[in-house]
Amino acid sequence: MVIVVDISEWEQQCCGDPFRVGSSVTWKLVASPPGQDSGEPAARYREEHHDQTPEHVPHLPVTGAVRSIAALHYAYDPGPSPRELTLRPGSEVSVELDAVPGMGSQLDALSTDHELLTYRVHLQVNDDAVLPAYVPGDLSEPFE
Repeated sequence: MVIVVDISEWEQQCCGDPFRVGSSVTWKLVASPPGQDSGEPAARYREEHHDQTPEHVPHLPVTGAVRSIAALHYAYDPGPSPRELTLRPGSEVSVELDAVPGMGSQLDALSTDHELLTYRVHLQVNDDAVLPAYVPGDLSEPFE
């Protein structure tokens, strides 16, 4: 089966290993809320490796093969207070990638008004893979 995994750009740049389409990877995953309208038919998860997930929220290592990678770029607008920014609704731009660099590297922004926030990966896992269930809780929400 194929699942969708979102990986935050900052976590990948900080501590992530490089990967590419066809790579076998093992990531610690947390389930995204069910029924979230992402345009994706597959179950959604987020990768987490900074131990920020509360103990009561399931986060499990899952192994699979990377089938596709998209870099999701977003534009920002000034927020309600100084030095605060908010995502501009409808500003998502998806760029297909063959590979993602590891720690200490980053991809360039599309332009000066878009910033890379998330890598969206389609991950092929075994049909009998044990996947974390969604449990509402702090930091269990997706990045976008």
